[in-house]
Amino acid sequence: MKIGHKFLSNTINKIITVITGVILISAVFIYIDSIYGININKSNALTKEEVEWLKNHGPLIYAADRNAPPLRYLDVSDGQYKGVLIDYANFLSIELGTKIELYPMLWEDALKSLSKGETDMCDMFISEERGKHYLFTKPIYTLRSVIAVNKKLEDEVDSLKDLAGRTMAMQKGDYASEYLKKNYPNIKQIYVADLEEALFLVAQGNVDATLGDEPVMVFQMDKNRLDNKVSIIEKPIYEEQVVFAVPKSKPQLVSILNKGIDSLNRKNALEMIQRKWFGISTPIVKVMSFEDIKGYMLIGMIIVMAVILLMTLWNKSLKKQIKLRTKELESSRNELQTVFDGMAEYMLVLDGNRSIRNINKAFLTALGKDKSEIMGRNYKECIDIFSNMELDELMDEALKKGTHVVEEKQFKSYIFQISVTPLKDTNDEIGSVLIFLNDVTNEKISNNKLLQANKMVAIGELAAGIAHEIRNPLGIIRNHSYILRMYNGENQTIKSSLNYIDQAVERARKIIDNLLNFSRISGEREEETNVYKFIENILELQGKIMQKNNINYEIDCKQELRIVINQESLKHILINLISNAIDAIDENGKIVVKAQVEEDKFLLECIDTGVGISKEDLDRIFNPFYTTKAPGKGTGLGLYIVYNEVKKLKGDISVESQVGKGARFSIMIPINKGVKDYEE
Repeated sequence: MKIGHKFLSNTINKIITVITGVILISAVFIYIDSIYGININKSNALTKEEVEWLKNHGPLIYAADRNAPPLRYLDVSDGQYKGVLIDYANFLSIELGTKIELYPMLWEDALKSLSKGETDMCDMFISEERGKHYLFTKPIYTLRSVIAVNKKLEDEVDSLKDLAGRTMAMQKGDYASEYLKKNYPNIKQIYVADLEEALFLVAQGNVDATLGDEPVMVFQMDKNRLDNKVSIIEKPIYEEQVVFAVPKSKPQLVSILNKGIDSLNRKNALEMIQRKWFGISTPIVKVMSFEDIKGYMLIGMIIVMAVILLMTLWNKSLKKQIKLRTKELESSRNELQTVFDGMAEYMLVLDGNRSIRNINKAFLTALGKDKSEIMGRNYKECIDIFSNMELDELMDEALKKGTHVVEEKQFKSYIFQISVTPLKDTNDEIGSVLIFLNDVTNEKISNNKLLQANKMVAIGELAAGIAHEIRNPLGIIRNHSYILRMYNGENQTIKSSLNYIDQAVERARKIIDNLLNFSRISGEREEETNVYKFIENILELQGKIMQKNNINYEIDCKQELRIVINQESLKHILINLISNAIDAIDENGKIVVKAQVEEDKFLLECIDTGVGISKEDLDRIFNPFYTTKAPGKGTGLGLYIVYNEVKKLKGDISVESQVGKGARFSIMIPINKGVKDYEE
């Protein structure tokens, strides 16, 4: 009986100990989750479904206020979207392994875009009204709002109650405006685009006050030197938590962002960002208070007690759990590596000695190398793309600041946006860096082509105006020439002078017609074109330059040749080929443009007697931004545009050249809609 009683007693004690330990550990988890928003019971690794969702969705779009420094603002000096939240979004992008694109907007437009699902995320306060349109994540940080009043009213206003019946300038769509409507409906609101505009209205005395986020208010007052005209009431109106809002159509995104927020909380990412943006009035990360310290002490005591109680009983179980967790970590690491390798952009991890620790598959494919060839080696020894990029300076700057830095660098005919981000090791010390390379060459080219298109539109409008203004006096000259010829037709001297006048008028008219034809935008439309006149018009536009440099030209083409083609594309091809030929000749030379049709193909050749092209350059002349001209003489896009326009017409282009013997560009374009070959 005693043995049975002792066994039963030991069993009961063990059960009580286990239950007590479970309760204590559960209490720890509940406390941490309630105070810090971090659920220890749940893994922060993205599930396969979440990774697949991000992959199918593509880049996440973060859109917010474009003028709320230091939280977020568009820097007019360099056109970059910057601020505390922008840095946080970039950190979050790395944590989630997906690209987050940043769009500065008016606050009102950002809210509308988010509610329609056109954008994916925006930071904001939670409110009942916003809850009708958005879903919300865990808190990111805490922010408080204050009142700014005209200096003349600082002794009269201590709170919002003192502004009853007065007028306040408020940012449309802002939480502060919603707060006033609900709690102080007797205050009149005038809506403005942002807090900066509101402060100017307060300083000018057009309104009595404004309400907004304290760090933004302080920053704008310092920036615009409004201290002598505007006063901030020190007592905060409210202090609320800021979260990410996402469209109700994308509930999966809430869980994904929450995991990223938890991960950044553990890494103290927001504190690092705050140190970078030091100088705001109220830190957006709460400083540890005495209550927080007590909480940490309580957690520590509970954990120690739980460990002591469970050490003996759970030894075997802990080993199993460690083994299980190890497998989970390996699985998580493999998933992260899969995401790392799945990124289309080039990614590279270097240690403190600048040796390669990891590289993704996209980068390896571009380099044409195996991973085993370059792992552990210095990056400069095995990656040519970094040979002239001065990457060490970027890494030193990133390590010094403790945050990522971004800069654009050119390698051969490609432009890369390089982001360098410091990474912490297990000792919470920065021991390596992540290098992120994004090829933005096509974006730059698109911007240049868009700029050129806008210039062409402007030229068209200008040409139309000039034509109207010049044609009127030309008509007057022509009419009076006719009248003088009628009255003085027998005088040979006057007759000769009138002939010169008529010839000059006709020449001016022809120049105006050519200019209008050149600047006319035809878009993607194909139309019947007289090839000879088309070439002649473009050559005549360059006639002044060629005459000045003693360059002759010849058109080898039937005057009656007509084809159906996209005139806009043909215009780009001819203009760039002729301009290149003029630059190659410099002076004293000849340009020949040949055009003919053979069966269903349109053949076009541009031949010059210029300096020619070296064998080494022939393979690269169609690359974007590649040029052998002196700085400021060319962009390196002329022949790239020719190549693309020929390919757009489903044609082929080739070039024959030797140094000192000129160049011959040959183009073949298929003709699908027939050819007309007759006299006009």
